[in-house]
Amino acid sequence: MRLLKLNVLLAVLATFVACSDDGSSTEYLFEREPTEITVLRECADDADSGAACYQIRYHYPMDRTDFAGVYMWVGESVVDSADKEVSDDQIEKADAYFKYSNKSSDMYDTIDMTSIVAEYMERYDSLGMALCSLHVALYAEYSDGDDPGSVQHVYMHFGDDIDPSRVTIQDSVWTTGVQLEWYRPTDQTDFYKPMELSGPIVGYNLEIYSYDTKEDLRDLKVTVYTVDGVDSTGETLYRRHARVKADNDSVWIDSVSHADKVKNYLRLAVLDGKGFDFDCDSVNLFKVVIEGLRSETKYTVGVTSWDSSGNSSGDEGLSTVEDNQLFITTDSIAPLMPTKIFTIEDTLFPGMARLDSNNRLRIFWSRSMDPLDLDYKIEVDTVLVYSSGCVQGLCFDTVASYKIDRYDAYSQSWETFKDAGGEGRYTKLYEVSGDTMKNSTQGTFVTDTIRRVSPGDTLILRIRSIDKSGYYSVALIDTIYVSPGELANELECPEGFVPVSASDTNKFCMEKLEHRDDDGEFVSNVLFADAKAACESMSASGFTVGLCKERDWELVCLSGGSLTYGVIEENDQGATEYLLGFCNVATGDSSRAADISKRDSRCANPMGVRDMPGQYQEWVIGRSADTAAVIKGASYKIFDGIDHEAIAQCTNRFFPFYTRLAYTKDSVYLYREGTKIDTVYVADTSRTLYKILTEKDFKDSLQFFDVQDSSGNSLGVDYAPLAEYKRGGDEWLEELAGGLVYVPDHVEAVFLTGEKVAYRKVSDFYKSPTIGFRCCAYPE
Repeated sequence: MRLLKLNVLLAVLATFVACSDDGSSTEYLFEREPTEITVLRECADDADSGAACYQIRYHYPMDRTDFAGVYMWVGESVVDSADKEVSDDQIEKADAYFKYSNKSSDMYDTIDMTSIVAEYMERYDSLGMALCSLHVALYAEYSDGDDPGSVQHVYMHFGDDIDPSRVTIQDSVWTTGVQLEWYRPTDQTDFYKPMELSGPIVGYNLEIYSYDTKEDLRDLKVTVYTVDGVDSTGETLYRRHARVKADNDSVWIDSVSHADKVKNYLRLAVLDGKGFDFDCDSVNLFKVVIEGLRSETKYTVGVTSWDSSGNSSGDEGLSTVEDNQLFITTDSIAPLMPTKIFTIEDTLFPGMARLDSNNRLRIFWSRSMDPLDLDYKIEVDTVLVYSSGCVQGLCFDTVASYKIDRYDAYSQSWETFKDAGGEGRYTKLYEVSGDTMKNSTQGTFVTDTIRRVSPGDTLILRIRSIDKSGYYSVALIDTIYVSPGELANELECPEGFVPVSASDTNKFCMEKLEHRDDDGEFVSNVLFADAKAACESMSASGFTVGLCKERDWELVCLSGGSLTYGVIEENDQGATEYLLGFCNVATGDSSRAADISKRDSRCANPMGVRDMPGQYQEWVIGRSADTAAVIKGASYKIFDGIDHEAIAQCTNRFFPFYTRLAYTKDSVYLYREGTKIDTVYVADTSRTLYKILTEKDFKDSLQFFDVQDSSGNSLGVDYAPLAEYKRGGDEWLEELAGGLVYVPDHVEAVFLTGEKVAYRKVSDFYKSPTIGFRCCAYPE
């Protein structure tokens, strides 16, 4: 972004040089202006701790020849334009001048604005107003009289003048009612801390409007559901005929008119008082059920959230109720659904559903129908049975839309299959034929396909049909036990493991998910040796359990070479989108990795092994003794400059290292190249030697540490600059240790090369919150 700005300015300067013929106009030079101006909300060194302090930090102009100092204007006295030369009169009105010392080696300067801000706040407070922002301008002065740089502007923000995020309502309707759902919005409470988004929300203004001006909505039954309870009286969680209102710094609940002329309005103030909870998304959910509406009638709903400073998420009062979100109630008869889902049985495991070669599950159910008369003669059971003389168009209509959901036992919530259900895919009909289904114009069954199912899964499915008016049927809920597959017929794996195949002859069991402890928590930030010991401590009859071998892990991930990332690959979605969305690759979301309920079951390979890319990287046993500790897979960590797809490939392998300063203890040769000295580490007789440095000449010192575990066992050697260790002390050393014990061992005089290298000797004591492991059980 900065480069773009410089290029534009250079282009403008080039235009001035080419077109100017009288030398009278001022050319503003970007190298003669303060840059990188930022506002710091922190106190100067001599300020009282805890005070409300502000500073402005800026980079000196790039051209510091003849640079004299910086003028500053604040508030009302700010120069009014950066496009013309600053006049002497404006110079005289400057609030401050900061002289530059040409002896200074600093690149930046900092201006303490605390007293100036306090003065403006007092002035606004005396007028009964709140200071929201303060305009500050900086202008560099030069003593040579040549063209200056332009005036630079910055705004200092105070308090909370940032609106909450907008609220999105999801609605579901029936004949005489509607259910409205939304999630508490995030709210940035501090301009200078953009990642703090848990500002408290006072409440929500909810407005229901009927297009029929004769309909009376004022006394409809309203029930509000939140994590704090249920309110159907308007005493605790909402207020009827009310709204949240704000004026300057005050926020309150105000009554609104509910006279006869606005009887087709229902206005509610739904109360909140909490900020967004990032740890448990479900506690942010608000649900409002409104009953007593008319069937097949048009309504709109609008919602606006208000934070504790009186900022609003919407444009309340600027739009009409007709512009709000539309919903239409349904007709008076819901479509009918059967009570059972049929599948194709696996002959290896009778009573269980068979997957196809792409891990897809074919399901069938008796098609839904929408009665046109309440006195229908249709029987509902595992299938729908029509009464004699009941034909389409006379006593029922068909439905073309279904919604298919899957129950997630970990998050205890329903999730919709986006690639199943919908419209226009149920024109073919089927009927039972022996132990299978066949296409038949006389059949009553329809079908759909559930994709990316793992062998051995237990699926709880919910299917609902939706008629043309939007009325949902009663849900068909059924449990399907999926066959564990052919491999499971050969290997009876321990609990938590699934059978896998690395080749035709190499079949074993692997933990379905990364290793978890006895409390069900994923194990991470663990040493390679501890991961290996944890696996070897597990016992399973007929198996030898250990940390997975690198080649075995890789071949299972590749699934015989057909996969790239260890997930079932279909062409409906790009790899990066899939890995980010379902596998948590390089998202920075550590909470999703640690919580099984936040993970997505679609990140699995055909054998049912979950999360080989993403979540955590995994320790495996390397292919040779000198590379025993190897890391496979990608994690939630964001590696700058590395392609997300590339890092998630099954074939990638990583070796743990810490970046350390490179050093040498060998002789160093210094050769003169004109006025410069070239440093090399190999003698060169063809060049002019300036000086040879040997160990007695080395001035750099490194502190070496013996790295130990909590039991005092030595794990390896690490090092750091001695001066850095002395300056940082125990606190610095504790941070370097990362939960281990760093015992100072000895100091060595070395020559630092000025480079940084990957210190690979740390593999025995490398730990990271992004690294876990999984165990493998090999048949004895």
